[in-house]
This record gives sequence, structure tokens and C-alpha cells, in this order.
Amino acid sequence: MDPNEKNGAEAGKTLLMWEAHEYFHHEKGTDWYWWTGLAAVVLLGLAIYQGSFLFGVLVLIGWFTIVLYAVRPPRTLKFALTERGVLIEKTLYPWQNLRSFWIFYNPPLHRDISLESKKAFIPYIKIPLGGADPIKARDILKKFLPEVEQEESLIDNLSHLARF
Repeated sequence: MDPNEKNGAEAGKTLLMWEAHEYFHHEKGTDWYWWTGLAAVVLLGLAIYQGSFLFGVLVLIGWFTIVLYAVRPPRTLKFALTERGVLIEKTLYPWQNLRSFWIFYNPPLHRDISLESKKAFIPYIKIPLGGADPIKARDILKKFLPEVEQEESLIDNLSHLARF
């Protein structure tokens, strides 16, 4: 755990608290698994054609990981905006370690807070809003961080497209 991140006991007064699934879970039918398998076979064929053993192993590990996450239901997590930072379960992200925020709001699929971090390895922290009031969350966040419009990342767009 990062020494700058504290547990929930040191988070200070809670301003807004909610629970939400860690991600939006799309129901996947058998067609989704067939298409995923077909994509893996095509990429594996490309790896064999190129004679790239490492690429082939990467394709198999990637396909296996995607299928594992596809069948696993999302966990319900606790989120809170506190006077000292954003609390996710027992991990506190202090306000001074964050640059800005943006709320992506396109219900029912897309209700997320995106926090831009000052850390290079964790540039963005996505937090699902669940049933929390986005207006209230925005009002609280604006007290601590500037609101800066963000674009959806390529990975986010591809995962929405693939219904992952």
C-alpha cells in the first residue's frame, strides 16, 4: 500500500457515502463467448504465422483472463467522499494527490466519477456512482478539486463496445 494512502479511520468526516458494483456488468450470451473465442483463435493464428511464441502465450493468457472476468460477478464496494479525500473500501486517496475530476453521466450504463491522479502509474481512478446523487457528488468534489472535462479512453470505449 502506498504510504500516502491511509485507511478509512484517518479519512475524517464523511461528506457522502454510497455502495456500488465495482463495474457495470453486462449479461453475456453464448454469442459473446463465441466471438471472444473467434478473436482469440484469429490472433493465435497470427502469432503462429509470425512465429511469435510470446505473442501466442500473451493471446492465450489475455483470452483466459477476459473469460474469467466475464463470468465473475462484480463485487459491491463502499465509496465515500470525506474531508480528507476519496475513500474506496479502506483505501484513502487524499485530495492533495488528485488533480481534477469529471463525472461521466449517461444512465443506465455510464455513471462514473473519474479522478485524475498526480501519480504516473495510476493516472485515472474510476469510481462508479451507483445510486448516489451525481449533483451532490459534484458539489462536494468542486470544493476540493477543479472540474476538468475528460475524454473516454480508448480502452473504455472498446470495453463499452465489446459489452465487457
